[in-house]
Parts: sequence; C-alpha cells; structure tokens
Amino acid sequence: MLGRELIDIRDFCKARRHFALPRASARQYCVRMWRSILAAALFLAAPAGAAPAPPPAAPDGPAAPPAAERIALSADLHLRPIGDRALVIVHACPWPANSLLVVMPDGTLVLAGTPYTADATRTVLDWARRRFGERRIVAINPGYHVDNLGGNQALLDAGAAVYGSDLTIRLLRERGERMRAVTLALIGDPESPAYRLHAGLKFVPPDHPFPIRDGLRLTFGGEEVQVFYPGPSQAPDKVVVYFPGLRILFGSCMILAGPRPGNTADADLAQWPESVRRLRRFPADIVVPGHGDRLDPGLIQHTLDVLAAR
Repeated sequence: MLGRELIDIRDFCKARRHFALPRASARQYCVRMWRSILAAALFLAAPAGAAPAPPPAAPDGPAAPPAAERIALSADLHLRPIGDRALVIVHACPWPANSLLVVMPDGTLVLAGTPYTADATRTVLDWARRRFGERRIVAINPGYHVDNLGGNQALLDAGAAVYGSDLTIRLLRERGERMRAVTLALIGDPESPAYRLHAGLKFVPPDHPFPIRDGLRLTFGGEEVQVFYPGPSQAPDKVVVYFPGLRILFGSCMILAGPRPGNTADADLAQWPESVRRLRRFPADIVVPGHGDRLDPGLIQHTLDVLAAR
C-alpha cells in the first residue's frame, strides 16, 4: 500500500492547475497518472530526494538580456552575466530555474542555489575553471527543493563548502521521496528523459549546517555575504542570499517573476507575504527570482501582488 507518500488524483489535479500544465484527454490523463504513481512507488525506498520547482511563468518585466549576452553551456543550460562579477545560471530540467554565481573580491566563487543535477553543476564548474582558473568555491543551499541543492554532489566532489540550514537538512530527509513522487507525477511520461533523470537523481545534504533562525554571514576579501531567513514562504525553509557589495538579492522561489505562485505544495500562504515584506530591509538593484527572466527590484512588490490576487 502506497499510503501517504503518494499524492492522489485530486492532489494531482490541483497541482496541474498550479503548474498550468496542458490539458490532455481524460483517457490519456488517467493512463499517465497511474503510470506515474506506479513508477514513483518504486523510488520511495531510494535515497532522499527533493521537491519540484514550478514550471516557469511568463516573464512579467523588462530584465531579459539580449541573446548575445547569454553564454550557452548546453542545450538546457546557460549563463546570463549581470555586471562584471555575477552570472545568473539558468537550467531547464524540465522547467527553467535560476541560481547565482558571484565572484568575490578575494577570488572566491560563491554559488547561491545550484542547477537541478550534479552533471549540470559540473558543467558550470568546468566553465568557471576555464574562465577564472582554480578558485575556492562556497555554495549556499536556499532550501531543500531540487532546484536549490540538486548539484550538491558535484560541489562536494570539487571540494566546495556547501552551507545549508538545519531545517533544510531535516526536510530533505523527511520529505524528499514524497516530493520526488510529486515531481514525477507532474512530468507525467515515464519514457521522457526528464522523468528518467529525476527518477534516478541522488540528493545529498549540505555539509556546513547553520541554525536557520540565526542565518549566516560570510566574508570574502572584506565583502560580506548575508543569508537571511524571513519566515515561511514558498517552502518552510527558504532563505535569501544578499550581496551588499553588489546590491544583489537572490530570492530563490520565495520571489515570483510570473503571474502565478507556481508550486505551493509546501507553501505557507498566510505567512509568505509577510516574509517577502521583510526583504525590503535589503537595498537591492537586482533581485533574482527562482524562475523567470525578470531581475529588477520591483519583483518584491510583484510577488506581493501575485500572492494577494490568488
């Protein structure tokens, strides 16, 4: 018996509305659903996984750079330079998701979030090694979802210090396989490359835990990086990463760029707006959402507007 670990058809229908997935015929839908459930059951005994990211909502603002400014690393992975010292990493596996790479004054590379997979993260690290030479690498996991820490194995293999909150580590252990099942159900087709990839993903926790309520402050060459927990939002453990020297705020999936909240399976919809309001303390010229092309500070108010309208 599968029990609580798998979502039922009503939950899946609700998830489909959140993700605005295409509507299939009733027969196709039922066949796909049951195939997904049976496949997901096979993975409940596997190592802990992580929660899905929402499909990208349509861009809602003016921040996409010209195509010439995008650095393609593979068919589903590219970089978007923002200034001289930062790049947004966009990995579409299966839905485009953002992480952030920043070059600190002492040469350290700080990574906020990761691509979905270890292989994609290795591709980014290989590019960085060619571009910058051998550098110290420090990573910060903003939450336990797959688009927050799916690349941890590659980072640890490369000798990086990977920071994450105590709550992220606990949720990865307790909820990982359940959320893997949700991801597989949303992808739907067990024969698709994305389905097979997510079914086999191995997730590892960060190796440098910190108390989520305390946050974290790291200094590199006299410049600080601040990790702040404003409260529950799109998931119970989402933190933001602020680079005051560059006035860049990485908001992960707490910050929305499109017209819908996306994946709310883990969300605290009552507390999410107040958590976002607390981010106004950070003077930011660039705000990086978890998904989408917008990078402007108006995303904080935009997120509040989307949440108010749901």
